[in-house]
Amino acid sequence: MEFGLSHKKFNAKRPGSLVGTITGVLEHFSSLYANVGEATEKNGIWSLRESTPICTTCNGTGTVLGDIDSSRMVATELSLKKGAVLLWAGTNCGPVVKIRELAKMIGIDFESPLVEQNKQFTDILLYGYDKEPITYVYKKREHKKYYRGCVFDLEHMRAAGTTSKGNLWAIKLFSRHGKCPNCTESLLEQERLVMGNSLSDVLRMPISESLLVVQKLRNCLDKQVLDNYCELINDLELRLSYLNKIGLKTLSAFDVRNLVNP
Repeated sequence: MEFGLSHKKFNAKRPGSLVGTITGVLEHFSSLYANVGEATEKNGIWSLRESTPICTTCNGTGTVLGDIDSSRMVATELSLKKGAVLLWAGTNCGPVVKIRELAKMIGIDFESPLVEQNKQFTDILLYGYDKEPITYVYKKREHKKYYRGCVFDLEHMRAAGTTSKGNLWAIKLFSRHGKCPNCTESLLEQERLVMGNSLSDVLRMPISESLLVVQKLRNCLDKQVLDNYCELINDLELRLSYLNKIGLKTLSAFDVRNLVNP
C-alpha cells in the first residue's frame, strides 16, 4: 500500500490474523490523522519532537516495551469461534487446534461470548490449564501437551527473539509501554483533529461509531485530498466493518503511538 504502510490490502473474505487486522486499523488511523488532520493545541501546550538524533533504544517513539498486558489479550465480548483469544485469532496454527480441544475438555461453549460464561475460562485461556494434558492433531500428527496459556506463548516469543513480522506486531500490541530511559525525545503534544475528533477520541469510541466517522469523512474532504487518500480510507473502512461484524467492541486498550513498524 501507499503512505509507507506495512500491511497488505485487506480482504474481508480472507481476513487473516486478527492481530494483523487490528494493527492495520491503528496504523491506518495514525497515517490518516498525520496527513489530513487539522493541527490544534493539546491542553494549551505546543511541544515539538526533537529532530536529531533519533534514539536507537526506542527508535524515536519515546517509549519502550514493558511487561505483557494480559488485559488486552482476550476479548471476552467475542466467542472462541469469533476469535476471543486475539493472539491466535484468524490463524490455523497449533495453539488454535489445542484451544479447540481444550474447550471441549473443560466445557467452554465455542460459539458463545466468553463474557456470558464462567470467568475462570478466561483465566485459563490466559494463564494455562495444568490439570491434564490435551490430545490434539495438528499437521496430521497427534500431540499430547499441556495448555500453557496465551500469555506464556507471547512471553516465549519474546524470550526466543522471534523475527516473524506477525509475532513482532503481536508483541507490540499486547505489551505495556513505558517511557524510554535513554533518549531525549519528547512525544509530540500537538494534537490533530478529524471532523472534530482526536485520534484518542476515535479509538475510545465503539467500533461501530468510529466506522461512521470514517464513512462520513468522504463528504468532508475536498476532491483532491479524497483522491489522494481514497485507498487508505477504503481499506480502513473494510477493516473496521469486519471488526464490527465479528463483535469486537472497541480499540481503546491499544495505544496507537506505540505501534511502530517492527
